[in-house]
Amino acid sequence: MKKITLWVACLLFICTIKAQETLLENDPIPNAEVPELVRKSQEANFPSSYVRAWSIDRGVTAGDDKPVSYRATFSDTGGTNSEYATYLPNGMLFFHSQFLESNTIPSNIILQTRSEFDMYEIEHADFITMYNPKREIYRVKVRDQALVQMVYYTVDGIKIPKQDLPEELLVFKY
Repeated sequence: MKKITLWVACLLFICTIKAQETLLENDPIPNAEVPELVRKSQEANFPSSYVRAWSIDRGVTAGDDKPVSYRATFSDTGGTNSEYATYLPNGMLFFHSQFLESNTIPSNIILQTRSEFDMYEIEHADFITMYNPKREIYRVKVRDQALVQMVYYTVDGIKIPKQDLPEELLVFKY
């Protein structure tokens, strides 16, 4: 009985610690709460898109009330695959992320990934375009049973070490 009580107390303690460290996720918001500059920027950058959802990122702590960025989840082709665009509050497009099924990833990225991770299965990739300054990066998700890794490449198929990734990928959610 003492062991069970100790285990329950430990689990509660761990859950409490984790709950305090959890970052705020993007909060969904209605279209009416998105600033007009951000909506117009979405329409200008992706004129044939249909925005399925808007969300707001208020920062990394509960005390951050000022919006850091707005995120549009949309489909540009009318399909079910999602694309994401992140905007600063002034309407500036910061980055765009496009989901790619494993069969639509460019061949040079697939060949490079398979040469480095031959025992891994390629699940999918995200093609990320950052606009200030403009950079294009492929983020490939690979899996070997329970082990999942994210690998980053330039459009030329050159692997980007994680320590050389742009800081924006760590600061903004995509």
